Amino acid sequence: MGLLHALEFSPDRAHRSHFDPSLKVGPQIAAACLEQGLIARAMPHGDILGFAPPLVVTPNEVDDIVAKAKVAVDKVMDKLVTSGQWQPK
Repeated sequence: MGLLHALEFSPDRAHRSHFDPSLKVGPQIAAACLEQGLIARAMPHGDILGFAPPLVVTPNEVDDIVAKAKVAVDKVMDKLVTSGQWQPK
């Protein structure tokens, strides 16, 4: 038993398309989370990031998890855009 949550990343929300697998978006975001001190797992079925905080997590800790994940996502997306590997629609 435990608390689980996941985020799935898509370049086109309306069509739920997938990023090019060679970009390894999920693993890049997981690595960027770790740089923020947040352990998140890149799931093997696409660009999905999994979280498993303890059941005793506080609302303030959840806010911290979300803030750190946002920093990581923004960092990776900015890197993909500035390198020309991906352009948002």
